[in-house]
Amino acid sequence: MIYSTKDLLRNGETEYSIRRKIDSGLLFQIERGYYSDDKVSLYKDEAYLCKKYPNGIITGLSALYVYDLIDYIPDEYHLATKQHTFPIRRKDIKQSYQESSFFELGAIYMNYSGGIIRIYDLERLLIELFRLKEKYPREIFYEAVESFRKIKNSLDFYKLNEYLGKIPNGSRLSLKIKEMI
Repeated sequence: MIYSTKDLLRNGETEYSIRRKIDSGLLFQIERGYYSDDKVSLYKDEAYLCKKYPNGIITGLSALYVYDLIDYIPDEYHLATKQHTFPIRRKDIKQSYQESSFFELGAIYMNYSGGIIRIYDLERLLIELFRLKEKYPREIFYEAVESFRKIKNSLDFYKLNEYLGKIPNGSRLSLKIKEMI
């Protein structure tokens, strides 16, 4: 599990006890202010990023990979944030800005890789795939579409239509999605 210093202090730890746990091997420091209770979580992954950037939502290639819809392993993490949010200045994170009116639409919490991540659900991810089609390499786009075709029976089309009604150009996207899926 990944903890921030604030989490540990809220749970009754002190600065001194945190240092003692690090020295004894019960706690591992990922970077300043972030800790893990196992060595596996020392690698900066999706769970760590969601802990460090709690206002971000995993999207794009990263979300497609988490849901196992593509085989391509992204070189960087894709996080969506609200418009006018302070930019994340890290080379391994690609930040996309979403309008506040539909930013939270389809955001869920999910257990992944020993931690909790915030990610868009499959219906919202399908919309994002078609909404931002030009940003994806052609092969990856069609691989993701093919994967969505395979799981289309598990998609909630009522939820999908509800989301499309709240997103700008939703009716145009609806036609494209129905054509391809």
